[in-house]
Amino acid sequence: MFDISSVLVGLAGLAAISIVLLAHDWRDEHRARMAARERAHRHPLRAWWLRHRH
Repeated sequence: MFDISSVLVGLAGLAAISIVLLAHDWRDEHRARMAARERAHRHPLRAWWLRHRH
């Protein structure tokens, strides 16, 4: 019969693999959202302020 420690090691390995795969997808999605957010923050008043502050 299966030893409980080998089952736990297998589950931990599967959990680690799934976390790595999900974290990679999240990072790509986060990067796309931040790029869209940065484009949304560009407006004339902000551009003027950044040019004229000293």
